[in-house]
Amino acid sequence: MKLQRIEPESRLVLGEYRHRYFLSTDILTIFLCILFSFFSFWNTGKMFITIMDVQLDREIVYGTFFLLIPMGIMVLCRHVNARQNRFTMFFRIFYVQLMYAFFFRECIILSQLMFDGMSFDAVFASMDYAIFGYQPSKHFHEQVPDNRLVTEIFFFSYFFYYVLITTGWWLLYLKGKYEKAVRSLTIVTVAFYIMYVFYVFFPVKGPKYFFPELHEVWYNKFQGYFITDFMKCIFNNMNIGGAAFPSSHVAVSFIALILNFRYNRILAWIYLPLTILLYLSTVFIYAHYFVDVIAGIATGIILYLVIPPMIRRIQPVITWLENRLGKLLNMAQLKLP
Repeated sequence: MKLQRIEPESRLVLGEYRHRYFLSTDILTIFLCILFSFFSFWNTGKMFITIMDVQLDREIVYGTFFLLIPMGIMVLCRHVNARQNRFTMFFRIFYVQLMYAFFFRECIILSQLMFDGMSFDAVFASMDYAIFGYQPSKHFHEQVPDNRLVTEIFFFSYFFYYVLITTGWWLLYLKGKYEKAVRSLTIVTVAFYIMYVFYVFFPVKGPKYFFPELHEVWYNKFQGYFITDFMKCIFNNMNIGGAAFPSSHVAVSFIALILNFRYNRILAWIYLPLTILLYLSTVFIYAHYFVDVIAGIATGIILYLVIPPMIRRIQPVITWLENRLGKLLNMAQLKLP
């Protein structure tokens, strides 16, 4: 199984990352924050929140917050760059992973605001029906034994997604393979960011929002253990009506699996069955249509092949921005331990 040959050779970070003020992930996160700030200000007057008994325009608040995040990134990088402490440098490199969930939630809300709640769900529900003659998202969980342990396994595999897309690069870092860790982190982060922007302009909410019978019962029928209850709590308290096509769970976990086969072979074999279960779980818990899964795999392949050469092309611009910002802020150059 020679999956390592799939990835094109790239100078994404090799040989040059030690001399930067910022990593590519820093610059791209700053750029995405500015872009999402623009999206937020574009949608003012549509949603309001109350803070300390004062009603405020939500998108003005979040648009301003998105503009403040880059300042925080610059302060973090300026403070940590010159330090040789592995623990502070770990956070300085991987903090972008904390941003994934935040951007994911916001791309859903922005999409809902831009399209006034409209979605393309009917198209993808029809595609599922054309393939199977029924709706997999409505019937798959009914065909699985009604067992608390089985339910827990599916919800665990869905939750384990967050481990699949992060821990491989942590392990590389702890083993001192900094270049490979940063390269993997960059590819995964860029994949996420491309999909987040796409989701803003392509609203698909998913079966649990589209089918009234699923939305009515929500997740009340699922009985498992701790992970099941934990995930149900998240679903009950978070607006996740969007970003369904293609499935980012599938696309990014596929990319992460390939990268782990390249750099963490033993870990990849452990993660492989969990990744397959993850794909099944997206339909089992009716978060996605079956076509979302197929499109997620295709998207993962395309992004994995396209992102490294794409980054090479824009690397001169990123390097120029890094140098300008680094000198402007009088920063020390990045030194990995």
